[in-house]
Amino acid sequence: MFEKVKTHRYGLLVLISLLLVVISFATRFFLLIASDGIAELSLLSIFEAFFIGFFFDLINATYFIIPVLIYLWLCPERIYQKRWHRYILNFILFFFTSLLIFNSFSEWFFWEEFTTRFNFIAVDYLVYTTEVIGNIRQSYPIEWYIGIALAFSALIVYQFRSWTSH
Repeated sequence: MFEKVKTHRYGLLVLISLLLVVISFATRFFLLIASDGIAELSLLSIFEAFFIGFFFDLINATYFIIPVLIYLWLCPERIYQKRWHRYILNFILFFFTSLLIFNSFSEWFFWEEFTTRFNFIAVDYLVYTTEVIGNIRQSYPIEWYIGIALAFSALIVYQFRSWTSH
């Protein structure tokens, strides 16, 4: 059954959704480790946070894959079956994976600065974009983090290249 999903036209949607859930879980896990001693957390509250986070990740994945869904739905079969089209699918996977990994990095650094996940402060960052980007570029070697995110994304695309070949 897994092989059927992998080779199906919409299998890429499943892969991107799985990557979102896994990367979000890893982010949540590492932030939990980083928060050691900040709050008294019971095993039940940790389980609850991960369960609710998983639920929200599934909702987020639904929205996240909409552009890919529209592309795959509108792409004619004769184009979809072309050999060169796998490069487009690999680029789509690379792009969305890069976004997920960079977002994970961003959440980590936001956590280090404010000891919280993205919240209203992050919205302020969007409002004062020019000033904030300048501050971030002064404080962090952002080019290195983007490079690392792109390298991880390339490794993931290489690892899952069979999902984009027909």
